[in-house]
Amino acid sequence: MDRHDGFREFVPARQQALMRTAYLLTGDAHLAEDLLQSVLVKVVGQWGRLSRGGSPEAYTRKAARSATSRARRTTRWPACARSLRS
Repeated sequence: MDRHDGFREFVPARQQALMRTAYLLTGDAHLAEDLLQSVLVKVVGQWGRLSRGGSPEAYTRKAARSATSRARRTTRWPACARSLRS
């Protein structure tokens, strides 16, 4: 059993809904894609904990909100794309 088994099912199942959330946060389709990709990298690192009893979708949405807020505080919007990628 691979430690990312549930993640491989989670992403395709919830990708459209998460993408809509990312778009609402950024207002731009390309920034939304960058945001979601960077957040999913963080989520996969926490997947073991999330799959045992957390709420992966809620964690992903909160991580997206936090990343957007952080980017808006530290950079000029919409130049935040660079900070979302890091």
